[in-house]
Amino acid sequence: MKSIRALILFLSSAAAFISTQAQEKMVPELAPLQADYDAKSNAQVIQPYENAVADLRAKYLATIENTRASAQKSGKLDEALAYKAEVESVTATKSVPATDDAGTQDSLKKLRSSYRAAVSKLSQEKERRLQPLKDAYSRVLDPLIAKLTKEGRIEDAQVVKARQDRLKPLPNGPLKIVGKWNTTQSNDLKMEMTFNKDYTYNYWKDTGTFSYKAGKYLLTHTWDWEIRLTDDNTFDGVCTRGSPGVKIHGERIP
Repeated sequence: MKSIRALILFLSSAAAFISTQAQEKMVPELAPLQADYDAKSNAQVIQPYENAVADLRAKYLATIENTRASAQKSGKLDEALAYKAEVESVTATKSVPATDDAGTQDSLKKLRSSYRAAVSKLSQEKERRLQPLKDAYSRVLDPLIAKLTKEGRIEDAQVVKARQDRLKPLPNGPLKIVGKWNTTQSNDLKMEMTFNKDYTYNYWKDTGTFSYKAGKYLLTHTWDWEIRLTDDNTFDGVCTRGSPGVKIHGERIP
């Protein structure tokens, strides 16, 4: 029964997401403007950022592998196994775990921390370079919103205005997570989550609360989660109550 309910909820969420995307596609004047923005942002910012992260990840893996080999030669079984597992995990997921569990080796924690800090700097630089392109795109949308409004196409104007609002700079600190996210859990459950400025979050028809401490977001409801932004548009975390150990990955909905 639980699996059936999960499937129904997932399909409902997917339908809602597809509906939202379809609604935006109903404004034909928006398509070429969005395509131009996407092409510029991808060429000038997104692709260079992704290349830099991939290079950083490759260097991280090389360091981990060298440390594993050293631990193996020294006969340190636990360390060798820990670094072997890290190499396999990062290679498979293309990401470093967002949190460290109680059994994580201290030396591995330090390497992860350095990696996260480096990715954070790259992410901040990405947003700094991306914002001028967002601002230019936002200005282009002003006359389109006015045109659609004058023509009485109010719903279309609202769709374009919603797109324009999402181009605004992200809030600082804890509220950087505010917005809508597509999430995938390690138990294959997918859903859309919305984080609000009043420190509540919504999923399905439920509402929970979240707090922020030392770079981590602590979510409280039926299940509790501990998550961390890996950059401004993705997060990773783990369930701490309800079904402990289940991992979650989120990607911001543009």
